[in-house]
Amino acid sequence: MKLFTKIFAGQSLISWCLQLILIYLAWEVADHKIANNLYTISGAAVLLILIYLSLAHDNRQRQSKK
Repeated sequence: MKLFTKIFAGQSLISWCLQLILIYLAWEVADHKIANNLYTISGAAVLLILIYLSLAHDNRQRQSKK
């Protein structure tokens, strides 16, 4: 689990992974491979909340090290 909390370019690896998943989801919707419906929008909303929480955790961790 320590691997996912490693900081790379100012963010943890879990933040990077979540952002890449969101980009992949948006790309698939843009290419019409995934339907743009309530489930897709809900999934994107959950991803955004997880990204926000991950970045907030990274910031708290950075502040505690000072």
